[in-house]
Amino acid sequence: MGYWGYRVIPPRQRLLHGELFDLLISWAALTLAFGASYIIQRNITGLEVSAIAVATAFIFHEIAHREVARRYGLIAKYKAWYMGLALAVALALITAKVIGRPFVLAAPGAVVIFSYFGPPPPQVSAKIAAAGPLANIIIGVLFSIASFTTGYPWNVYLSFIGSVNLWIAFFNLIPVPPLDGSKIMRYSFTTWLALFILAMVLFFVIF
Repeated sequence: MGYWGYRVIPPRQRLLHGELFDLLISWAALTLAFGASYIIQRNITGLEVSAIAVATAFIFHEIAHREVARRYGLIAKYKAWYMGLALAVALALITAKVIGRPFVLAAPGAVVIFSYFGPPPPQVSAKIAAAGPLANIIIGVLFSIASFTTGYPWNVYLSFIGSVNLWIAFFNLIPVPPLDGSKIMRYSFTTWLALFILAMVLFFVIF
């Protein structure tokens, strides 16, 4: 996830072409990846919850990147990485079968930034990068809290949605290009470290 660097602006119609399709394909693939254990168990309800979890985690993550970029006058669209999606599904199914829990390589694609004037300033780039993980942290905490207010099985499902959001936040804050963490660290090591520790503590302590 995250966003890729700027490009020269193409014609308007090319900017919008394919974005919805890429979002839907990525949503479906990540639903299968995060719901790999449910697929093996033939748990249809669990797979439906996985779809909701991915909708809150992946779609809100990418929309957060896109909308912050647009607030700064940039043109942005989501672009899927089909090889990454295939790898995510395959790895999740294999690990779910072997160790009983899927490991999801959350690299479905990214928001591409288009600009007339070259790359955005480092501060703007960092804000765009931070928007996605911050959205996941907020959503993850809310669903985690909600899981303590309900009984079985809804507490398990709400906790699962929270864990998916916090995992995506943590994974994307790893400071390796092209993940969000690398762009935030480039601007401010302190800001990156604070977000990384927050996401790590929330994910590994709560789950």
